[in-house]
Amino acid sequence: MSKSRFTAASIGVALVIGYFSGKKYADFTPRKVEVEDLASTSKIEFETLKLKPLPSAKILGEKPLRSLKEAADFIEPYHERHDFKWHPGYSVSAPSFDSKNRPYFRYHDREQTIPVANGFQTLREGSWTHYPFMVGMLLPFYDEKSQDIILNSKQDILWDPKMAVFDKTDRMYTVLRMKTTVFNKDTSYVMMYSDDQGLNWSALPLVGTKDTGCVFRSLGTNDCPLPQLYDLERPYNRAPLQSPPAMLYFLSDGKLPGFEKTYSWLGTVGKLYLQPISKNSQGKLVAEKPVLISLSAQEIGYRSGSSTKIIRSGNKYFITWLEANREFAPKLDANGNPIIPKLDQMNKPYSEIWIAEYDMKTKKVSKKPILKSWPVNDTHNQPGIVRTWDGHFIVVSGGHGSHFTYTYSLKPDSISAWAPEVPMNTADTGYKSNYSSPLWSGGGQTYISMVIGADDTVHTVYRQWHHDRKIFDFEYFGALVYQNGKFDKRSKTFQWNPARILVYPNASEYTHWYQVMSVDRKDNIYVEYSNMRPYPPYQVVNGDGKPEFISPYLNNALLRSENSGRTWSLVSDDDLKKSQIK
Repeated sequence: MSKSRFTAASIGVALVIGYFSGKKYADFTPRKVEVEDLASTSKIEFETLKLKPLPSAKILGEKPLRSLKEAADFIEPYHERHDFKWHPGYSVSAPSFDSKNRPYFRYHDREQTIPVANGFQTLREGSWTHYPFMVGMLLPFYDEKSQDIILNSKQDILWDPKMAVFDKTDRMYTVLRMKTTVFNKDTSYVMMYSDDQGLNWSALPLVGTKDTGCVFRSLGTNDCPLPQLYDLERPYNRAPLQSPPAMLYFLSDGKLPGFEKTYSWLGTVGKLYLQPISKNSQGKLVAEKPVLISLSAQEIGYRSGSSTKIIRSGNKYFITWLEANREFAPKLDANGNPIIPKLDQMNKPYSEIWIAEYDMKTKKVSKKPILKSWPVNDTHNQPGIVRTWDGHFIVVSGGHGSHFTYTYSLKPDSISAWAPEVPMNTADTGYKSNYSSPLWSGGGQTYISMVIGADDTVHTVYRQWHHDRKIFDFEYFGALVYQNGKFDKRSKTFQWNPARILVYPNASEYTHWYQVMSVDRKDNIYVEYSNMRPYPPYQVVNGDGKPEFISPYLNNALLRSENSGRTWSLVSDDDLKKSQIK
């Protein structure tokens, strides 16, 4: 394992952001960003990247940081930009790619919450160009009391899927989720779409706007609930979407019995809906009536690995999700919090990963459980799904410091038959976490990210607990791990290759990576990630005694592999320019 060093020239970027809410399309000219093209001339590829370790907790505690500015300055040497001399001229986020393989990044100034007008950043004629949204076009969808809130609304680009997606006509889509009251209780959803790669935008109101009506009326009541969480159909390989992206919504019904006093990610249960989006004869988008998929779903956790959960093939949609275990009744501690037990010799208790098939012609839904996940009723256990080019699905269960399991469909474009459930990675990492199965070695996995290559190799990235005193003199650390697999033609089974650490963290104990995977039109694989901790120096206590946290986008990074995951490199501006299709 070698620590790779990058030599890249510093790139200065000047972007001026405006809301543009009063302008018409004809008034707007895309703003080009002048950057000096000084990309690395000595690009280094690596199998494993190791960040510079932070000082010990004891040293950090001797001189507490008192502001986010102090913390940002302190942290800088321990991340990729400084440590590897990497200075991207683009807003580092999960990239999407149009038919010419031009990248699209959600524009941000290294902040997690951004103005709704920010839009996207892409390459035009060799320069970074910013295409904002015209927020004024959204105002007719809302009543007067909500319009000022909409104009000044913010978008959370960490917890929501805010990337662009493209269909086979090269139409570009993204979704806005906006609060319509100052109390942040009412949520609305609008799909933005562009036929000229972000220069001009149209908008389709989906849910919670003035004219969308009561999309999710509660049966037998006059209640009109709105979704708390959503996901959208996203590419999982180099191909564009077959049609406009479908939507997935979660509407909470509250907590399961015994989980009322604990974290939101434990025991929250509700309804899951699929909403197909179609085109009419004039090419305009139409939001179809939502289809009920589950009455016992757990929350959609987009940032729990950010894997795709919706796939369309022909006239069918395939949806995978985490189903709550309503039969599990937890014992409570002295404070009334649920006690989540370790797994027994039958791998109980567990929640299940389900899959549904929705036929758009017959309007029928069929569904079944296919995998187990641990700990029980934990929203972190989000699944992922990909489809091989001949129509077979591979599904991986998520976990929260437990074992991922996987299965694959035995018939193309069908959920009728599946291979037996098998653990994905049983290699000993030196650390056995609480909710790993007693039947298998390894485990300690959380946050599954997955895509599939043109040769049907499935690429995954996830966090895994490891122990190695040569790295950190502590009980465990959280590594960002890469693992791939493929169908073996001789045995006619899916086989995973050994996993390896892709990025070592800069500290032991708890680490959250917030990673997202994507694939460009040339089959290059991308991993966007941030290395974060809920402790100093990422957390500071302000003058009011309240904790504040560094933005995950302050030091996030983007890796790319051009050889099916064998080696990786930090992505320079020049890499993206040279990858375009002329």
